[in-house]
Amino acid sequence: MSDERDAYEQHPSALDLIDAAREHLATRVLPAITDPRLRFETLVATHVLGVASRELSRGPEMAAATDAARAALPGAPADDAALCRLIEQGRYDGAEAGAALRRWMQSRTELSLFAWNPLFLMRVKG
Repeated sequence: MSDERDAYEQHPSALDLIDAAREHLATRVLPAITDPRLRFETLVATHVLGVASRELSRGPEMAAATDAARAALPGAPADDAALCRLIEQGRYDGAEAGAALRRWMQSRTELSLFAWNPLFLMRVKG
């Protein structure tokens, strides 16, 4: 019986490789490290691989949703610089516009927390 997937599909994805490397560091390498500095550096590397994994897994769709939500704000800012100019001009001083801005800022913050500290995000969102 032959595998009907093409050669590209038979290899692990970049996300699979990152997850495997992170798992190896966390479960096999870290327990064997006694040098405090090397242990800290390895913990940082493990965390960075986790961030990369989360950004690859959901980051693009979350970033697209955040960009779409920013574009839906009053004044339809195309990017963060345009949004900053609108804020400086006082376009978000009103109650409704200010509430929309706060909602967008919360989603933007949640996107960063999802990648960098998902446990904290889960605790905060309860």
